[in-house]
Amino acid sequence: MKYKDFNEFREAYKVRALSPEFKKVGLETLKNIHEEILDKPIKEWLDFAVDISPDRNGESEWRHALSAITKDIRAKSQAIIVKNGRTGREILEQTSIDAWKKVAQHPIDIPPQTIRSIMNQKAVRELFLNVVNDSITGFTKSIKLPLVGDLNKVVDDKMIKGFLMPFMDSITGIATDFVNNKSNQPMMSEFAGQLLEIALDQKPDILNALMNPEIEDKIIAATHATAADTTFRKRAHEHVLDVISAMKKDVGNKSLREWLKERGRAIPFSAPTDKELEHAQKILAESEACARFMFTELTYHSA
Repeated sequence: MKYKDFNEFREAYKVRALSPEFKKVGLETLKNIHEEILDKPIKEWLDFAVDISPDRNGESEWRHALSAITKDIRAKSQAIIVKNGRTGREILEQTSIDAWKKVAQHPIDIPPQTIRSIMNQKAVRELFLNVVNDSITGFTKSIKLPLVGDLNKVVDDKMIKGFLMPFMDSITGIATDFVNNKSNQPMMSEFAGQLLEIALDQKPDILNALMNPEIEDKIIAATHATAADTTFRKRAHEHVLDVISAMKKDVGNKSLREWLKERGRAIPFSAPTDKELEHAQKILAESEACARFMFTELTYHSA
């Protein structure tokens, strides 16, 4: 080895890492790695995935650190979006909007029992009760009876709601049947499309109502709780293993390149820009750990 110690190697390594030759070799290496990934049998990558410990899905200091970073970036990003004031319609081209509208309007066969459970929730039943009550109240205000005068003075809000309560099961049942009726699917699809149109026209300051520090803290707490949930991690890992097993049966000994080709797809190498390479070179050149690793390996092989 031509370097007498690590300090001498460290200086030479830094100069080399920032050189045009290093950039050229690095780019060629990235391309070769890309090709190797495509030509490697998919089942070998799946074997690697199987052996990844499920504990990696658990709670960690990394997750807490990333939460703090994300929280800071989210607030800055939201403030800029709100300040710019652009609606979704001003951000997307009509082609994109039309494509997403097709997604929103695609019929979804929700199990009848699921719809029934939703319709029977207290908040939904209360909504129906208030709608019908307001309709009757509005009707009574418009009627004048010769014998009793203003009907609204005879029948108050409490009486109307008391009268309606026995009929709530029937009312929610009618609403449930309406949603479950397949012949109403076109109307429901149109409704979903209109919801997307409304969302596209919303000013971005609606984000301030949907996401604020208090809600974000609750979301982060829920994320950490789920990450530490041993039952969830166990079931999630079992699910991943089942998916991998099914994929192995599908791909056999095919490489990723072959599998993609059968589906009319390919992943061409996308070379990084000069600026991106320069940043990578700088990181490698300034990395003490990387230089130490290279020096250790060179020392071992030259012994």
